[in-house]
Amino acid sequence: MTAAAPAFTVVAYGVDDLTLGFDMTGSRSLGRLNEMPGVSTRRGKMLGQAASWGAWSHVLGRSAAFWKSDTSRLYVQAKLAPAGELCGPAEVGRGVKELMERMAIVGVVSFEEPWITRIDVAVDAECAPADGKLLLDALEAVRLSNGWRTTSVGNPRSTVYFRARQTEKVYARAYCRNLKTKQGAPFGLIRLEAEARFDPKQVLLAAVSSPEFVPFIWTSRYGGLASTVTRLAREAQAIELGRRIGAGELRYAEAERLHLFLELERLGIAASSYPKATLATRRRDAVRLGFAAGDVGQASIDVELAALLEPYARAVREAVAA
Repeated sequence: MTAAAPAFTVVAYGVDDLTLGFDMTGSRSLGRLNEMPGVSTRRGKMLGQAASWGAWSHVLGRSAAFWKSDTSRLYVQAKLAPAGELCGPAEVGRGVKELMERMAIVGVVSFEEPWITRIDVAVDAECAPADGKLLLDALEAVRLSNGWRTTSVGNPRSTVYFRARQTEKVYARAYCRNLKTKQGAPFGLIRLEAEARFDPKQVLLAAVSSPEFVPFIWTSRYGGLASTVTRLAREAQAIELGRRIGAGELRYAEAERLHLFLELERLGIAASSYPKATLATRRRDAVRLGFAAGDVGQASIDVELAALLEPYARAVREAVAA
């Protein structure tokens, strides 16, 4: 009996976190901000106070506010939707307006247009647990462009991060919401979340009103991934490459180059073994062919990633067209 094709049903799309910056220079609220209770953090004074049982009560409810008196800037990590939900792109403006009304109630008013310093755009889809696990495995194995890399946590793998080449900066993460909330079947609700950060005053809030802005954030992370992802267990690598030569899918020289590159990459010495230009070429070839480095004992994976991602991408496209 042929196994059923993986099926993902999108149940939510929108903005999770939106961090806004407010320039309070010259505002009558400066004194109020300096006097408000809070606790010092690396992001500034987090406004609020300790509540019962060690919890923290933010001055703006679920949205966390950080005051930096040295720059006269207030940063608000805004939660624009009820807990556990996403804010639809068309509702962001209304959500920010309500946030600023809450700010005014506590005596904080800025007459400058706020700017965006971070935005997280997510798509949630329900699926069979086996399909959810397959998607996370495929995303962990995918070879990213721009020199980005994937890392993962959990045993079994429950979260996959897209990170910068040499830093811990996160560009996207895919994870099981059910495992996070401890509700529902493990791997039965997979969130694909894109994260974008901007320098102060680089992107004003008005940019969100553009119908292309929010979907672009998500598509820029998940839209250009390889259509097929292949990761070979090291023991099977040469055999599979030989099979593809015999099938006419790879040329001899191409397979030989790929085999050596994957071995050097597995050992962590590819960057020191090739000149920079050659290394970039080998990586591009691996991206084009969809191959990721494997290791001894690591399970092989050969999956049509584009098919797994299509329900997510379709939900984003349809939201733009609506």
